Amino acid sequence: MMKRQRLTDEQIAEEQKSSRIRGIMYALLLAFAFITLLTACGLANDDKAGAEHQHGSETWQTTASYDELPSFLADYTPHTSELYKAVHEHADLMSGVTCYCGCSDGLAVETPHDSLLRCYVAEHPADEGSVTWTNHSTSCGICKKEMEEVIALSKQGKTADEISKAIDALYKPKKTSE
Repeated sequence: MMKRQRLTDEQIAEEQKSSRIRGIMYALLLAFAFITLLTACGLANDDKAGAEHQHGSETWQTTASYDELPSFLADYTPHTSELYKAVHEHADLMSGVTCYCGCSDGLAVETPHDSLLRCYVAEHPADEGSVTWTNHSTSCGICKKEMEEVIALSKQGKTADEISKAIDALYKPKKTSE
């Protein structure tokens, strides 16, 4: 049979110290979990209409529909707002147009854009519903010029393919020969 060892005062003090440290660590872990939960609950409302939030270098804002423009446009010219107003009517054309500002290569933004439409709208519904706008094109001259071309060519009755080719001819970088 084994004898039970008596703990020395030093060993008892060390055990108490370890117990206090474990208690503090558990309290910190619980506090971290609580803060994380509160933060997650607070961020859950960001996708609601009118909420502005950052995505890399872009500001996104969700509105109830294409008819309601984002409030960040108040900081820009009326011409910029007019271009944003035209997005819904020209979305099908814009989705087939490459933007040449560098955003499709990921040079101007963190997540590459797949079309000119993405320079104005970050997330859009298939039919009707809320729209998440991006401010990317508010300060990008190439995005604005391409949108102006889409609108003008559309008014001339050009097809989506003709509009895409015209934008490519105007903005696609020319190959340089060495």
